[in-house]
Amino acid sequence: MPSETVPIEPRDSRRTAVREFKRRLIQDAAKQIFADHGIEAASMREIALAAGYSTGLIYAYFKTKEELYAEILRDSLDALYEAMVATTGSKTGQRAVAALRGLWDFYTQRPADFDLGFYLHGGARPAGLTRDLDHELNALLDRVMIHIGECLVSDGLSTPKKAHHQAVAYATSLFGLLLMTRTGRIKSVREEPELVLNTFLRAVTQKTPK
Repeated sequence: MPSETVPIEPRDSRRTAVREFKRRLIQDAAKQIFADHGIEAASMREIALAAGYSTGLIYAYFKTKEELYAEILRDSLDALYEAMVATTGSKTGQRAVAALRGLWDFYTQRPADFDLGFYLHGGARPAGLTRDLDHELNALLDRVMIHIGECLVSDGLSTPKKAHHQAVAYATSLFGLLLMTRTGRIKSVREEPELVLNTFLRAVTQKTPK
């Protein structure tokens, strides 16, 4: 009986896989360094040490720490959007609540992404990012708002003209609750995050377009 042959992976494919593996390790290390120190205080040398690579190798993947920071945020916003789309896909009549709940779940499960996404270690401003990078990241965030707006319209909770404005208003409220929860301030006003969230989501479903 002839032996089964195992296809040999092309050399280029192996190189690509190794490169992507190293890139991911660098991003994971950088994410922790940025979370601990913020973008301005972090250095490429620290990131290299945390990743277990030389500083020179880091620069072969990312020209600056700002470019690396932007890559992490880009991946985070892509993951947020994909998670929300997956959550709202089959929720007929409840897509808006599912989308907003998905936003909440994403950042409560990935608090470091929330901190980095809102530059909480850098005075809540996009320190060091170029205008082009900041514009690109803002566009990815707006894609999330557009999706929430589409869900509001499909649920009959808004009109196409007002949907984006309402989506931003609702998301802003959630970001505020996330910040209160992340900093522990919600406890200081004697409230539980989940109870406040549920009250908010019920209020969303009571809105009707005019």
